[in-house]
Amino acid sequence: MILLEVRDYLQAARSAPVRDLALHFKISQDDAKSMLEHWVKKGYAKKLPAGSLCQGGCRSCDPETIDIYEWTGPR
Repeated sequence: MILLEVRDYLQAARSAPVRDLALHFKISQDDAKSMLEHWVKKGYAKKLPAGSLCQGGCRSCDPETIDIYEWTGPR
């Protein structure tokens, strides 16, 4: 089930932009965001505040235009 794969990906990465998940799983960003929101509602993930940087911190994207989620549940 892809929800579990999204969970595993976010657990391993600790945090990730929606865009990265969408590319990894070859799904739309809207679908990726919906799956991430599933884990937020369960209390296992959270959306980071607007302006947060990706793990690489490369700053090639405008931080205000990306949604980053962080795994907060058990590993």
